[in-house]
Amino acid sequence: MDNSLIWSLLAGACTAFGALILFFRKSWSNKSLAFFLGLAAGVMVAVVVFDMLPSALVFGNVAKTCIGLALGILIMVFVNSLLFRAINSAETLISLGYMIMLGIALHDLPEGMAIAFGDEMKSRTGMVIALGIGIHNIPEGMAIAAPLLMGGLKKNHILLKTILLGFITPLGTIIGKYMAKVLPDLLPLMLGLASGVMVYLVCFQLWPQAGAKNKGSRWWGLALGTIIILAASFF
Repeated sequence: MDNSLIWSLLAGACTAFGALILFFRKSWSNKSLAFFLGLAAGVMVAVVVFDMLPSALVFGNVAKTCIGLALGILIMVFVNSLLFRAINSAETLISLGYMIMLGIALHDLPEGMAIAFGDEMKSRTGMVIALGIGIHNIPEGMAIAAPLLMGGLKKNHILLKTILLGFITPLGTIIGKYMAKVLPDLLPLMLGLASGVMVYLVCFQLWPQAGAKNKGSRWWGLALGTIIILAASFF
């Protein structure tokens, strides 16, 4: 099996892992949550700044890279606007849980593609993108499970749904791999798009959510995530 597909499967499985954590531990300290969200942000920022964008620019097409970056951000803005409207219209906790699940599924597809595009550049890059996405998927799994649990849905049903949801990420990776092989000239655009997806996740989700939990702890997480990627660059 392709390494990028293995990493994307593991990243997707972290959604179910987040739900499992919530089954056994109902509450986490704000400091812990802020640290892990900051850690995911640090990993994603570092891989974009030190790997993906420089590699995309090496191909010599700045315009395609910038267009891809803008397109990635716009896609995520559109997805989140759909999710926001859907959540506001949800009438029950069960409906809310399903709306969050739908929004996360829409996120997971371009995230899986980001793993594929990173892997096309360097195997290690695909791996560290998957690491950041996997860390990010844990609180997402918790966010899905919480309203479904409170709405009375059985734990085994919630677990099955989050496991199935985890396959969206490797599906995105398969699509991304196919696109990279069929349209290799568009790789700078694709790397820019993957970078845009991650920039949006960091700036508009991970960092603000971490700050809402604990402003100090998120910086420690950000620093550790950045150090992990910089250390990995030596191997």
